[in-house]
Amino acid sequence: MIPLSPRLLTCAGMVQGRTVCDIGTDHAYLPVWLIMNGRADRVIATDVREGPLRAAKETLKRFGVSNRIALCLSDGFERIDPSGLTDAVIAGMGGETIRDILAAPAAAFLQNGVNLILQPMTKAEVLRIWLAENGFAVTKETAVKDSRVYTVMQAHGTGERHPLSAAESYIGKLQRSDPLTALYASGVLKRLGSKAAGLAASGSTEEAAEIRRQITEIQNLLNINAEKEEPESL
Repeated sequence: MIPLSPRLLTCAGMVQGRTVCDIGTDHAYLPVWLIMNGRADRVIATDVREGPLRAAKETLKRFGVSNRIALCLSDGFERIDPSGLTDAVIAGMGGETIRDILAAPAAAFLQNGVNLILQPMTKAEVLRIWLAENGFAVTKETAVKDSRVYTVMQAHGTGERHPLSAAESYIGKLQRSDPLTALYASGVLKRLGSKAAGLAASGSTEEAAEIRRQITEIQNLLNINAEKEEPESL
């Protein structure tokens, strides 16, 4: 059986339909896993470079699934036929790159009921803000420990746009009762703390104060939600 990293296993667990597009497939491990485990009938595996697609082709041959997975050289969704597509996975990229793929004209069809599974390696807050401001709702978010703690998001187009607070953009819909959320949040707070210290050292006191305000907002959000998620005592 093909091995999947914890990140990709979590992505696989969020697939809902039977026709999946995997953007930036690399070696096509996720598409092969979906087919071999009966989680999809058909997968389109894309990459923007020919090298990964050559590697993906070898993976398909090795596991005997070449007739179930279509390989496509494509920049995002540019060369994808959306007919019948139920799910789209974009994993292993920076949040800004995922945002740009979703913002491209070729991705406009995603608003029409496609189940989005997104796994940013960096700048998850940038992606969350874009989704909220462009009519997508994150319905589920899970922290997963791989080389470090990442987040995997499930989102759908709703057409409703709304702003996020700073804390919401950094923590999203992660379950506060999950111990991995605490590890994820710790990394976020450490990164923001370093940024604030750097700004203060360079004399940018107002910017540093704003980052510290965001840190306090995140801490307050975590505490409030932790209290909400605590089970009532009997």
